[in-house]
Amino acid sequence: MTNLYALPDDGDPRSVAMGPNPYHDGDYDGQGEPVANRSILKLRRLSEIKTPPPTRWIGPGWLPRAELTVLVGDEGIGKSLTWVLMAAHITKGTPCPAFNIPARKPADVVLVVTEDSTGEVEERLKLAGADLERVFIFSAKEDGTEPPTFGNSVRSGAFETLDSYLGDDELNPALVVVDAWLDTVEGNLNIRDTQQARAALNPWKIMATRHDTAVLLVTHTNRADTANTRNLMGGTAALRQKARMVLWAARPPAAEGEDSALPRLVLGPEKSNVTGLADAVVMDVEVAQVRPRSDEDPGTTAYLARPASMCQPIRDLVIQWHEDERQQERQANRKPTKAEEAAAVIREYMTGREEAPTAELKTHLSGKGFGKTAIEDALKAAGTSAPTGRRQPYVFRLHESDVQSIDDVELPGI
Repeated sequence: MTNLYALPDDGDPRSVAMGPNPYHDGDYDGQGEPVANRSILKLRRLSEIKTPPPTRWIGPGWLPRAELTVLVGDEGIGKSLTWVLMAAHITKGTPCPAFNIPARKPADVVLVVTEDSTGEVEERLKLAGADLERVFIFSAKEDGTEPPTFGNSVRSGAFETLDSYLGDDELNPALVVVDAWLDTVEGNLNIRDTQQARAALNPWKIMATRHDTAVLLVTHTNRADTANTRNLMGGTAALRQKARMVLWAARPPAAEGEDSALPRLVLGPEKSNVTGLADAVVMDVEVAQVRPRSDEDPGTTAYLARPASMCQPIRDLVIQWHEDERQQERQANRKPTKAEEAAAVIREYMTGREEAPTAELKTHLSGKGFGKTAIEDALKAAGTSAPTGRRQPYVFRLHESDVQSIDDVELPGI
């Protein structure tokens, strides 16, 4: 058996030859050991080390080359439309300001898709303006079905096959998309085990580095009741650890007066090891008619439109939305005070009246069981009490904002 720790050719007894090196191609002997390009374990002066180049980007702050990027979001919110939009601009070479993608020479995109049909993917890409000649589906069947599963080695199975395709001189892969990543992990790998998850992710990092391509792995959140995005990432903690960039997709709450039926998607970098976090962008999720409607097929597909900056990082927005939701729940579940209950009785009593004697109103509230403090606070909160003239009795009138019909009043259960 080949000795992995044989002395290297430099004759230094303190050097140890290591192999195989998964980051470099080379010839391997019958036992899978490298004959050439063997890594050498030794002390090296930092001043003499050939350091790797700085991170290069497809879209600065959004999509790095030669690295893993993870796209995370709840199911069904339209996060896959994000990579569709990216792919369209990459294959056309056109700029996409929303993701800082500049105009450049068109490049190819490789897709491993498990959740959407090939037909749906094609319609979305066409609608986004992609060059379909530059989009490649990696699958077992001619119709694009049966996406592969991947193990933990670049030298076997689907990884080996994909690696050979990406190395083809005819292909210029700028982006590889795996949607959804968890569906492509071989069943014998337990991704809840951090070590096994890292082993499953490592070949993707190798492929990204070897072919100078951006690898985008798409996954879902776990729907935990928390604003901590780290804890919301589904599947495994290793996914966030291994990724150089994490993009977070979310459905924002409807603003006051906004139609909640109009879906929107907010997307932003949640983690970046090499740059500051860019502000999130918000886009409308639109639906277009792409083929004739039938009883069995609405003939529509979705796309993203009208991007705009949210002027905040996505992490801050998620925390804010979570706190607003909790506050609304607390408000909805809060038991009203005696003064608030008394104010509701006042509004019911004043229905159809412009004014009422204050003394009469106080007597009515006392008869309902309210104390003096609750009555006084309720009168101040619901309206004003003043005499109609000198030495005249006090008269109560509701605030303008409190003038409403009995149908709009929620009475306490007393």
